[in-house]
Amino acid sequence: MGKLEHFSHSCPLTSPEIVSEGICNICFKDQVVEYACKPCNFDICKTCSKLPQKVSHDFHSEHPLEFCLFQYDRKPGYIVCSCCGNMSSCSFYECKECEIYLDLGCALLKNISIGWDVREMLHYSHEHLLRRCRPGQDARGSCLLCELPLSPSSICYGCVYCYSFLHERCLDLPTEIRHPVHLEHPLRRLDYIQSGGRTFCCACREKIDSVPFGCLECGFYIHMRCADYFLRCLMHESHEHKLFYVSSNAKEHFGRTNCCQICLRAVVSSLDSYYHCIECELEFHFECLGISKTILKRSCHIHPLVCKRVCGEDDSLEYCGVCETLIHAGHHVYSCEECDFLGHIECILREKEPSPLYLKDLYSCVEDVKRATNQEDYETNKLVVNDINHNHVMTSIDMCELEDKEHCHICEKEILGNPWKCETCNFVTHNFCVELGKPSRHRFHWNHLLTLMPKPLATDMMSCKSCREDIKGFNLFCRICNFIIHVSCAMKGKRFLGMLGPKVVGTWRGRCLGGKHRMVQVMFPRSYQKVCIICHERVFGKAVSCMECETVYHLPCIDRHRIKDRDSS
Repeated sequence: MGKLEHFSHSCPLTSPEIVSEGICNICFKDQVVEYACKPCNFDICKTCSKLPQKVSHDFHSEHPLEFCLFQYDRKPGYIVCSCCGNMSSCSFYECKECEIYLDLGCALLKNISIGWDVREMLHYSHEHLLRRCRPGQDARGSCLLCELPLSPSSICYGCVYCYSFLHERCLDLPTEIRHPVHLEHPLRRLDYIQSGGRTFCCACREKIDSVPFGCLECGFYIHMRCADYFLRCLMHESHEHKLFYVSSNAKEHFGRTNCCQICLRAVVSSLDSYYHCIECELEFHFECLGISKTILKRSCHIHPLVCKRVCGEDDSLEYCGVCETLIHAGHHVYSCEECDFLGHIECILREKEPSPLYLKDLYSCVEDVKRATNQEDYETNKLVVNDINHNHVMTSIDMCELEDKEHCHICEKEILGNPWKCETCNFVTHNFCVELGKPSRHRFHWNHLLTLMPKPLATDMMSCKSCREDIKGFNLFCRICNFIIHVSCAMKGKRFLGMLGPKVVGTWRGRCLGGKHRMVQVMFPRSYQKVCIICHERVFGKAVSCMECETVYHLPCIDRHRIKDRDSS
């Protein structure tokens, strides 16, 4: 029986008595087990048993790369290979000093002349930093923007925390459109704060996991795929408005108050699908509309067409032979039994070309929408605070416009002066709290910008990095490293200094007189009335402050005090 002392596992590994296949604990592939540790249930294949503990490559000659065994509790859970750009959740080699990663396949290459073009960005569609990459062999799901499936080799921007992606080619997709299904207002892309998997599509009634188009004013939300699909509608003699197809979840929406407008029954038909009028909120059974089971329409296709449902388990992409856009799994289509032709029912049955036919045809109005929006949203003396269901456009108001003992909706403390209020609702804040709506750095977290969030985005409860208590309301969040802090903790000391008075310009190496808290460097204007706690003289210019104790010190005073303490000890 062979034995192996391997750096990836603390126990000795032995060859199994019976040759069998299993999942290698290093590469996670289904392979013949070469060595195993039965007490730990640890198996490795032949290839991984020969892996070196360290590798060196010319493209990163400064330091060797060390093997790192995948761990389920590792944060983040994925890495982007610096050679091929594939995102991986398996074991890898890394340089901890330079954040260089190589997956197992690239680490064993003899020469790596060109590395992956590494880029990073913060995008409105996702809460975390996104890195330019490829989804890799574990590719699953769809692009957050276009909602089309991912391929392992497609160039994307991906999240190493959530394994979410958006195609690089989709970065230029418009953020605003005017759609005939909602003519009252333009539809705008919701950002990661407003979407967050909490919305349901008003077209297909299904949950939206991506970044939808939406109208916050009307509470109207729609998938990208539905916005495209709903440009093609069915006009039927039984109803005056456009009818749109809904599939697979009809049972959830037909009940006592929802019944078919033709047969007047709430029982779902055997086909388990229906057409829906968005304007009237009325439903029509698919079968009751009398859609022909077979049709011959020479203008679309030379062969007879049969109505059938696209198999929901089929992962391949099918496209309509008329409009050349995607056909969704589970939808009814007209299909040719002699060739591979498929066509949307709406495309086959329509008498004339709709206008517009494609979602991209709507983009011509985007500039007009943006121009009008810019005039409204970027007026002077206004700030915007993002909330889940409403963007608060804030303006400064007088104290006399507030009720007695009004509290800030962000930090929940009483407003004593300089209030700001939303133009369309009762959302009021301190002047310094509304400034948090703009990304900024904080004394607890100087490395990255913090974003004001109305609530934690994670499903699991998150704890404040300052007070360690659970966060439930407004908070400041770092999209790069997941740092999070209560607004009340972030603002502690800011009220003491005043947001519009002294300016925090850096940290300080020493601690306050109490010896418990770190201090920050502050720049005081001449007009600000504050005295040094040591010499009791007025402070202006650069000084240091303990925001926890709410004390201020001249720089020479605190230096002399520290020297005196050192000499006396």
